Amino acid sequence: INAQQRMQIEQLNALLAHQEALLQAQIEQNQALTAKIDELLQRIDELSHKKNSRNSSAPPSSDGYAKPAPKSQRKITGAKPGGQAGHKGSSMKLMKEPDEVKEHYPETCSRCANRGICYACIGERRYETDIIVESRLIEHRQMVCCCPKRENQIVTGEFPKNITGTKQYGSNLKALGAALSTVGMVSIDRIHQLLTGVFQVSVSTGTIQNWISQLAGATATATEEIRKKVSERLVLHCDETGLRVNGSLKWMHCVCDGDWSYFALHDKRGTKAMDEIAILPEYRNIMVHDFWKSYFKYDKATHGICNAHLLRELIYADEQLKQSWAKSMHDLLLEILHQQQVLKEQGETCFPEEVLRSFQERYDALVRQGFCENVLPEKPKGKRGRPGKGKVICLLERFRDYKGDILRFATDWRVPFTNNEAERSIRFSKVKQKVSGCFRTEEGAKSYMQIMSFVSTARKHGVDYFEAVRTALTGNALTLVNQWA
Repeated sequence: INAQQRMQIEQLNALLAHQEALLQAQIEQNQALTAKIDELLQRIDELSHKKNSRNSSAPPSSDGYAKPAPKSQRKITGAKPGGQAGHKGSSMKLMKEPDEVKEHYPETCSRCANRGICYACIGERRYETDIIVESRLIEHRQMVCCCPKRENQIVTGEFPKNITGTKQYGSNLKALGAALSTVGMVSIDRIHQLLTGVFQVSVSTGTIQNWISQLAGATATATEEIRKKVSERLVLHCDETGLRVNGSLKWMHCVCDGDWSYFALHDKRGTKAMDEIAILPEYRNIMVHDFWKSYFKYDKATHGICNAHLLRELIYADEQLKQSWAKSMHDLLLEILHQQQVLKEQGETCFPEEVLRSFQERYDALVRQGFCENVLPEKPKGKRGRPGKGKVICLLERFRDYKGDILRFATDWRVPFTNNEAERSIRFSKVKQKVSGCFRTEEGAKSYMQIMSFVSTARKHGVDYFEAVRTALTGNALTLVNQWA
């Protein structure tokens, strides 16, 4: 082979190597595009099966105008609507003796000379409950006396402790204004209009804001005592929700049970906030919550999972993704709950061992069925990272890995089926935010959390909201909390 032919061979080899490299690059690009197409197709499939507030944990406000049709999860029992046999009904009650009695005689007796002489009796009684809206202006006079028993010494009377200024508002009026703003979720401007229009009381919006600040100060020590009581509860419900404060997102944390409620505001949602609130890190009893991972970091406590969240996820997997195991798991959880309620009515405190074992075996079988129907996708060649599992496999892994926490309500009847106690307790914050738009200052938001910790706990102990606010403004909030303890 001469030099010219050798050069041609080298050129051909270089060209071949270049084409091989180009082909390999095209193959890798094709694999990457194929993986991207699969990912987009999966995304399209998920979007076509849209989640809503009925089949997921999405809030009802996210449904927009296309709200899902209501669908009860209760079983048909055949019972007629309304109160059932044995149900103690409630009706309008008479809270006191009549303040006024009006007697209604026949029209013919109105001008009769024998009225009051001839025989008459009560044919029927009817009661009308009404209110008289009026304001009272009370003048307090300090009397100065010359006492002859003390050699004509001048003695002076003293004003009540709550009368501190020349002109001031009474405790009932302060309590009404503060209660309307905090518990009633009424804007301060509308409270001003109501008090002025209904009671003919001259009160400014700034004064109403001062009443709210006074209420926050009056509940400070009581709220701290509530925080201590909450940390000692046997079963503790935990939740958190976002709030707009001064144009930024903050988080309201809730820890509560059926008797006590404590709310705290923090910049963060996760572990940093929970550590600084200082209730969960040393808590050693039963903690009920959703699957927010931050809660699982507190391993000194026993965990129970909110099954209401899981039921919605199972509805989505059944109706939208056509997962047969999900419908069976949904029915199994409700069956366990129903059987538990029946046994509780009979005075039982736990499932018989064989019944509980049967429920657990059915649970495990459904999880295995779900994994058989949904195979983990293989990792595409040329793509970095782990392959996406998809929502169904993630849900199955949750049921597999957290079986003990999910079925905690069945193994320990002190644990409730849902976390609804916390869900209900934080609901007021969303109403407040809709009314106010947001809190203007972080200090105001924290004061609101403090006030609501006190009044929510008071309501759980049977104390009316207004009475709780009035008690706090008179300086007796801590005394009231100690009575509950």
